[in-house]
Amino acid sequence: MNKEAPVLFDESVRLEADLEYLGSDRAEKLDVYLPPESFEGPRPAVLLIHGGGWRMLDKGMAREKNIGYTLASHGYAVFSINYLLNEETCDPTTGEIVDEKVAWPQNLYDCKTALRWIRLNASRFNVDTARIATMGGSAGGHLSMMVGCTADSESLNQGGLYLEQSNEVKCVINLYGLHEIRDPWTKAFAGSTPEETAANVQAASPVSYLDSFPPILILHGSADETVSVEYSRDLAAKLEERDLPYWYFEIGGAGHSFHLQPEQMDLRPLVLQFLRENLD
Repeated sequence: MNKEAPVLFDESVRLEADLEYLGSDRAEKLDVYLPPESFEGPRPAVLLIHGGGWRMLDKGMAREKNIGYTLASHGYAVFSINYLLNEETCDPTTGEIVDEKVAWPQNLYDCKTALRWIRLNASRFNVDTARIATMGGSAGGHLSMMVGCTADSESLNQGGLYLEQSNEVKCVINLYGLHEIRDPWTKAFAGSTPEETAANVQAASPVSYLDSFPPILILHGSADETVSVEYSRDLAAKLEERDLPYWYFEIGGAGHSFHLQPEQMDLRPLVLQFLRENLD
């Protein structure tokens, strides 16, 4: 694990917390980090999706706050969301997961609904609907890629809310997220039969939609013991083979779950440069 960097609160950034975006029957909400008024609108936006193995954590984690305040202070409206999580039943003696109610594909539908909600409320937050990125770490990185590369996939564009709004994003920032669902993560997408599980795994793997990737920044630590850096190296190689636009940056010695200021280096200049070149 990486030493936590402090959350960089910026008094010029306005936070609107716990806004409803999924309807009154859903508990999941979103937070909006709005840039200082000195940044003229309409502003580019970032949909920020938290990690946690598709089964835990929250938009209020230090990583998400660090990213939200940082990007907003540089002129980006950041929409940090909660989404449906898998529900676990654990053995009280061993603590091992013995059953899991799988959220797929509703977790992706929630992310897409958030994107549509941003566009529906663009005038309220002074957002440019043509300049939106997705970003996330770990499971959030996976979902960010899925949103980015399935804009034209009818089977994965459901959700029931704001369907008249576009699913497209201009670019993606993926921090150590999976581009291909393999063991031991297949159980997080398990179906009622082996055949259904195999279909879920294929549908939930960004590599299945490789030719639909928008420009992507891939960030991964070389010492990651949760999601091996080999995943991101493989993704970069596949994008290179197809001559698709990507930036790949490997942080030497970094483990899992870092944000924009791991102890090894400051990633803010790189992330901001990528956003400037793809959103501004």
